[in-house]
Amino acid sequence: MKFCEKYQDKASICFADKRATLVLKDKKEKREYRGNNPSRLLLTAYRVDEELVEGEEMKCDYAVYTETDNLYFIELKGGDYSHALDQLSNTIQLLIQPDIECPQAIHTRVVLSKLKVPGVWDSKEKKLMALLKQKYNGTHRRETQVMVENIL
Repeated sequence: MKFCEKYQDKASICFADKRATLVLKDKKEKREYRGNNPSRLLLTAYRVDEELVEGEEMKCDYAVYTETDNLYFIELKGGDYSHALDQLSNTIQLLIQPDIECPQAIHTRVVLSKLKVPGVWDSKEKKLMALLKQKYNGTHRRETQVMVENIL
């Protein structure tokens, strides 16, 4: 079963369409993830925190699944980068379960309002990047304030 087949609860889906640009941000916040969709792929955006995954578990803010079977986990964070990495790692463990076919690739993204220790690679970041590359054919990126990229 694919990710989009397992997670179909309409309450957790922000949108599912072929928009040219997707913008994910929290109300009254400046941090923003902007994904350009030049191929006009079908994108399904999920609100993970308190919608797709309820309870006290650490989890990221959003997930975006593409019709090309790519999955993006997105965390919008103040300045605690280490905690954002924990949230992303835990979200992967919570949502990529044995009954789900592994997506073609899983990518993680963090948009910070500020980075407390610029240029220092946390061991958690290295561990997450290795997991994404080796097991999920994916990538990890972080930016401050706004992240803009093309969705695959």
